[in-house]
Amino acid sequence: METLIVINAVTLSPYALLPRFDGECAFGLVCRFARELAGQPGVLVLTSDEALNPDGLAVRRQAAWSMQSILQACADFAAHQPSADALLYLQADSPLYDPALTERLLAIHRKYRAEYTFADGYPAGFAPEILRPTILPSLVLLAERNPLPVDRDSLFAVLQKDINSYDIETELSPLDVRAWRFAATCDNKRNLQTVEGLWRQKLTGADQLVAWLPQHPELLRTLPAFLWVQISSACPQSCSYCPYPAMVGDPRQLDGHMPVGRFTSLLADAVAVCDDLVVDVSLWGDPVRHPDFGAIAEAVLSHPHTTLLVETAGLGWPEELVRSLQQRWPKRLHWIVSLDSTEPALYQALRGDGFAEAQAFAARLGQAFPGQVHYQAVRMHENEENLENFYRSWIKLSDTVIIQKYDSFAGTLPDRQVADLAPLERLPCRHLARDMAILLDGGVPPCKHCLARQGDSLGYPTILANVFEDGFLTAWQRQAAWYERHCRQAYPEPCRECDEYHTFNA
Repeated sequence: METLIVINAVTLSPYALLPRFDGECAFGLVCRFARELAGQPGVLVLTSDEALNPDGLAVRRQAAWSMQSILQACADFAAHQPSADALLYLQADSPLYDPALTERLLAIHRKYRAEYTFADGYPAGFAPEILRPTILPSLVLLAERNPLPVDRDSLFAVLQKDINSYDIETELSPLDVRAWRFAATCDNKRNLQTVEGLWRQKLTGADQLVAWLPQHPELLRTLPAFLWVQISSACPQSCSYCPYPAMVGDPRQLDGHMPVGRFTSLLADAVAVCDDLVVDVSLWGDPVRHPDFGAIAEAVLSHPHTTLLVETAGLGWPEELVRSLQQRWPKRLHWIVSLDSTEPALYQALRGDGFAEAQAFAARLGQAFPGQVHYQAVRMHENEENLENFYRSWIKLSDTVIIQKYDSFAGTLPDRQVADLAPLERLPCRHLARDMAILLDGGVPPCKHCLARQGDSLGYPTILANVFEDGFLTAWQRQAAWYERHCRQAYPEPCRECDEYHTFNA
């Protein structure tokens, strides 16, 4: 019985090549793991990088890769070694592959003559995926019929297209830690810092980490991943379930906005801290009301690894502006159009005027940005009976329909929630670990959701910093104290009543 290994270095991040692990880089550690397990002739590296040197291992280079071409490369490699009964598929940015867990997976794979074997419930980056080489030709055809982008989950995504045709086995984690959204990968600066922390503490075994992680949630907070920014005070609607009118009065009458120069400076500071941020310019107000939204988009997307997210009511967007955005950034700009209902009367009750315009805009936008537009309804008692029709109507255009959980903003709004989706045991807030919210004037509350009653209105009782005065990094560091209180289960007052702690932004 022989073992083959294919290392996917197709989209390798520069962070995986930094010598942060006792002088070795993540990619080097993956190559060492593969060489020790399969021997040098049994390892193939897939890459687009002409400069990548895997120290004597076989390399297949292509300018562009798809899942079909990756699987074809695996099939070609396996065809030259027909005695092999297992092909391990590794990610080149995962330096903590666990030899013991890998051996258990191989034993299961061979004992049950599985065609695909994987570890379930473990964090990403500790276990390979294992294929029986004889199924590779069928997977190539499956990937050809179902084109998929190359990412960390694409191999299983291909299998899912015809999953009942394959014999699948798994090794279950002693504790399912998927809810923690932890990944031991060096694909960005944030995750690199996490893996470095594990390496320093010698927490490099999968079972060891699974037991350790729930007791040390501080590991999950390194750098921000999701940035909420308010660029406009105005909104074309005053929605019945939104706290913003209780914060500022009628938002349809406002006209404030963040100057482009200030926003550009803010983004430069933010990207210097973490360069792959998702930037949502819809903290409060609607981005359409900014007088120069094109320049705002330019400020975000001029940075090569950032993503722009626009949440909007879908009212008042000039066609020429949307066309310009589509021509320049068809794949890096994502939209959420808040619609809430397919019935005009119900829409009117929830959101106000604009039903026909919003519906038409959402449909046009989906054609201009295929796969990038999300059609959203907030699930409440008021629209519960309409949600199935909402889903069926929009799923015909795209599979990116969002049924969003209702948020009472720490109990400051009436309880309209249809179902309680919170976990049985409370986790430290994922928003405090990953998100940062910045108001129009640069003020940074601990979290978007931690509103409180202030007389007859709503507002943020605590402002931790101002990014224009204190700096982005200082603001992020001050937020850490709130997360540490969550780790100790000593929740600050607004957080105690909040049930958004388990929800997760991009």
